[in-house]
Amino acid sequence: MRRQAIKNLAVLGAAGLLAGCGFKLRGAASLPFASAYVDAAAAVLTTSGTATSLTSQRIASQLAPLLRTALQVNQKLAASKESAAIVISLTSEAREKTILTLSGTGKVREYRLTHRVRISAMDKNGQEVLAPSLLQLNRDFSYSDEQIMAKEAEEALLQKEMEQDLLRQILRRLGYVQGA
Repeated sequence: MRRQAIKNLAVLGAAGLLAGCGFKLRGAASLPFASAYVDAAAAVLTTSGTATSLTSQRIASQLAPLLRTALQVNQKLAASKESAAIVISLTSEAREKTILTLSGTGKVREYRLTHRVRISAMDKNGQEVLAPSLLQLNRDFSYSDEQIMAKEAEEALLQKEMEQDLLRQILRRLGYVQGA
């Protein structure tokens, strides 16, 4: 009985401290427009090895589906450009993987992952409500031939985290859109 009372008092004290310092959960982004349509170009995936080795391929946009889902969750996704209050354009999305460092024997030690996207938004009158801006994230990670599977999993996790971080940045910027 006494132990339970001490536990309850400790929980209430911790809750009081958190409430007293102004802590609160971030919550969903408030978006100041009625609806939005996401217009996305294909992304480019570039891998560079040595100075003479460079491969590039076009892939589907990685951020567009995430942004559409976030807008749908907020009940702001429009079915077409015509019915949208604003049109969000994701252009020149690119993911790159470049060698950062080499060992003395010429083996890769570190890679740098880069994910960049250019975003802008227009209202239904064609007025710019979000000026074109470039968002870019870089992540460096070590590489080892002895741990290929683990390093591929780490790379995939870093790519996913970068996508989520870019999505949060886009939603924050959209939260400040004026005139929509």
